[in-house]
Amino acid sequence: MATDDDSGERLRQAREHAARLTRLLDFARAGENGDDTALRRLVTWLAGTLGGTVTLTGRNGEPLAGTAAHAAVEERAGKLLHHVAGGRLHAAAADDRHGQLRLVAVGRGAPHPVLAAGLPGPFDEQAAALLTHAAGVLAPLLRAREAAEHRRSAEHAMACLRLAVFQLLMGGEVTLAQRTAAGLAPGLLDADTARVIVLEQQGHRRDALLRACEEATGGRALTVRCAAYDTQVIVVAPTTDRGTPGDGGGTAPAAALRRITAGRPGVFLGASSLHPLSQVGEAYGEAARALAVARFRPDRVAEHSTQTRLAELLDPAASRAWAARVLKPLGALPYHARTPLLATVGLGLEFTAVNAAKILGVSRNTVRARMDRAATLLGADLADVRARAVLHLALHLHATAPAPCPAPGEAPPPAGLGRLLASDGLRAWAGELLGRLTADDRDLRRTLRVWIAENAAVEGAAARLGIHPRTVREHLRGAEHLLGRRLVPGGGDLYEVVLACAALAEVELGSGPGRVPCAATVHG
Repeated sequence: MATDDDSGERLRQAREHAARLTRLLDFARAGENGDDTALRRLVTWLAGTLGGTVTLTGRNGEPLAGTAAHAAVEERAGKLLHHVAGGRLHAAAADDRHGQLRLVAVGRGAPHPVLAAGLPGPFDEQAAALLTHAAGVLAPLLRAREAAEHRRSAEHAMACLRLAVFQLLMGGEVTLAQRTAAGLAPGLLDADTARVIVLEQQGHRRDALLRACEEATGGRALTVRCAAYDTQVIVVAPTTDRGTPGDGGGTAPAAALRRITAGRPGVFLGASSLHPLSQVGEAYGEAARALAVARFRPDRVAEHSTQTRLAELLDPAASRAWAARVLKPLGALPYHARTPLLATVGLGLEFTAVNAAKILGVSRNTVRARMDRAATLLGADLADVRARAVLHLALHLHATAPAPCPAPGEAPPPAGLGRLLASDGLRAWAGELLGRLTADDRDLRRTLRVWIAENAAVEGAAARLGIHPRTVREHLRGAEHLLGRRLVPGGGDLYEVVLACAALAEVELGSGPGRVPCAATVHG
């Protein structure tokens, strides 16, 4: 006959067992999304509750979680571990000098994951039951984990495909990019033009920003993680009209991205103007420069400046003929060599070799080799910022439109950059641009002029000016703000300022250090 003490002990044990089962259910709910954390915590909790060691191995025998070395469990279990994992046994026990080891198969369908627990002595009824219940809870957790792994693998594959499409566009392979993009969404890149938008968020929150961009654009844009900057997301938003961002006319993705920026503190957005798909590389450069401006804006948004740019003030026929003459050595290359070379040079003038390589999906040695080859063919010293400015202008004019063919008997227009920069309209534009620097009491214009003459070297400019390098950097930041252009670390904005200085004879394009590309084409 049971005593009151026996009944009380059984009641205590029942309550303790119920509390443990409730704890197992808590782990089950916490791991529904496939998070490994709940799985590891369950195994650690089980080891503490049993007062022994617990390990969990996967279907292929790989250790997933545990408080004991997997090798030690294999050594103690011997062939029993393989029998349980292979489905010949659902559970097994082994006694040795360390105590008792119990193995339980997890889930259905061999090969099984195996839950193993070791105690210094034999398992009592409650310990054995708890181990079995834990295996039952681990089964759906592992299924959720496997589903999450499959989902992550699929997402990774899609991300790689999106990046490949973007890199094809950056390399000028539009047709191949359109065909590849069909695997993402039919007709994704079937558009006349596109706008490139770059969003940035610090603090390792890019994945959340990427998902928000994908949801906001609704599959109407190509969204990728920037391969060069781990804080940035790049969106190529195709459109068939010439609307502006936010007007709803074929630019709904751009408007949606602006709303994301407004609703997320710490997010910055830079947008390009519309470009043909063949000029996505140039559009990306515009968006990157606009992003630099956005960092200084209260609304954290900047579009590529709609103000007059240097290239718009050049005589169309003469400037394009000049560009064709500068780039003639590259134009003589076969198409399969010319296209990637031009794409690489365009990015190499905007970014470092390392970042250009990441954007294009090639090695930095490939980028450097292509830049060196272009420099050799053009007779250029591309280490000189003035040489880079000249080549950047030529590439921009070439991308805008090919050189016109003169009519029979008509002499081709003169192809001298000096004459092109000497027009009244362009000199007036350059005067207005650089005149903005007078709004600062410091002599920013002189610092800028000397810095360019010193090949954008802060230390060299500081030595010539007799000031501290830090002061030079402060002057350059002030100039960036007044000009609305990014000067450091270089790129299209800097090159335009270099040519503006040259138009006013404040910078000599043909003087050292280095030599300017295609010297015969520089001066009129």
